[in-house]
Amino acid sequence: MKHRVLLAVAFVLLLAIGTGTVVAANVLAAQRLADDGRTAAQERTRGDEHGPDGEFHRFRLGSIAGERLEPNRDDFAARTDRDGPLLLFLPATRAKPAQYQRFLATALGDGYHVLGLDYWNLGKTLSGTCEADARCYGQVQRNRFDGSRPSRFSQVTPAGSIVSRFRNAIEYLDDHDPDGGWGRFVDAREGIDWSDIVVAGHSQGGGEAAYIAHVRSVRGSLMFSSPVESLGAVHAAWMDRPGRTPVARMYAIDDVRDEFGPRIRGSWTALGLTGSSGPFRTDTDPPLAGADPHAILTDLGLGDPGQSHSRIVKDSTPLAADGTPVMLPLWEWLLHRFTNTPGQPGVGSSAVPGSGASTPPVEASRSSDRS
Repeated sequence: MKHRVLLAVAFVLLLAIGTGTVVAANVLAAQRLADDGRTAAQERTRGDEHGPDGEFHRFRLGSIAGERLEPNRDDFAARTDRDGPLLLFLPATRAKPAQYQRFLATALGDGYHVLGLDYWNLGKTLSGTCEADARCYGQVQRNRFDGSRPSRFSQVTPAGSIVSRFRNAIEYLDDHDPDGGWGRFVDAREGIDWSDIVVAGHSQGGGEAAYIAHVRSVRGSLMFSSPVESLGAVHAAWMDRPGRTPVARMYAIDDVRDEFGPRIRGSWTALGLTGSSGPFRTDTDPPLAGADPHAILTDLGLGDPGQSHSRIVKDSTPLAADGTPVMLPLWEWLLHRFTNTPGQPGVGSSAVPGSGASTPPVEASRSSDRS
């Protein structure tokens, strides 16, 4: 009888604790909604619940301004040195941040803060949507970037845009990892400090990264199997105008067997990435010290043309005998353009001066570009 009483008391206490937790969570969510129009983020924690220090932290954003995000898949974040630049990575059409963990881990090891961000990348590919309509590309990319310029091609709202998701992801990370230095990527008004952000992406995400570099002055841009924004003599109209980020801070890589190769190389030419000698060709060897090609074409035998398009950066990339990705030397070379690692100084003429993890840019030198 005594044991039954004790069990009953324990059950009541657990129920009270659980109820109190739910009430507290609801109060917090209501306060967030009152403060800034968004509900509390829904997290799926991996590793230390207090922050992604040295390992990936998975989470999902809740609704923003009362709007439920679609799609709403796991974002991935991690950091090592609080002073490292941020790598913002955008997946390919219908792909998820979870499919790029090998590359994101490589960036983490190079001293970056890392954010693999989910965004609107459903439906048809950008290249399949726009084809030979030169103006369509920028219209769709701008809409997905900040929610402006909706059209029959793309109707992302401002709340669901890349800019909005980014701001809320940074707020979430700053709340959960206050010692992580996440807040420095936005200002007090929630503007984005693009000057310390390297935007990167695969396929459609790489094209979006190139577009963001066009409309904002970013620290750098990395494009994998992208942009796929030309068709014959036609290419995205926005490529005809000088961008906010110089070509010297933009790099692209693809495999020679990629099914979209001609459309990608046409985009590289339009952006001025290939120079007079064309892309740098290699297998897995990075360019020699002092060389700084901005377009790299591999010949790795990554599979059939469709696989070649994906395996340049996805987790399906082939592995060497020691279990490391065969693309690792080239990934590291690209990442080193914008950061220094201990014992491995940044190389290339376009490496950002003073961009080592131990010397973050001072406030006065930050870009005034805001979104």
